[in-house]
Amino acid sequence: MDRLDLSHFSIGANFEDTIDVLCKKCGNLQSQCVCKKKAEIKDRDSYFLWVKEQKCKGKDITLCGVIYESSENIIKMLKEIKKALACGGSFKEDLGGYVLEFQGKHLEKLKAFLKKEKFKFKK
Repeated sequence: MDRLDLSHFSIGANFEDTIDVLCKKCGNLQSQCVCKKKAEIKDRDSYFLWVKEQKCKGKDITLCGVIYESSENIIKMLKEIKKALACGGSFKEDLGGYVLEFQGKHLEKLKAFLKKEKFKFKK
């Protein structure tokens, strides 16, 4: 009795170890997530910035955004601003660009610094 030759058969399914879960921000699968798109890069003359002061967890913060620059430029600019204002700060991705956040009330000083860098403001 001859044995069956099964060497030319293959299974057509592809199995992966990863599980595609839902994104917490947009609700889509992480493989189709729209939240993690790269930030846009625009000319500084083509958009306006907003700056506002508010309280977060009982402390004063100053927010500035939305800046459409590369992340390398944002990091350099953030370092210079933090040194000029003598405060801590960070940035986060939001609305296709970056929003800067600084500790303390620095509205006027921040506006003056950013005007030197050729940014325009809404008000």
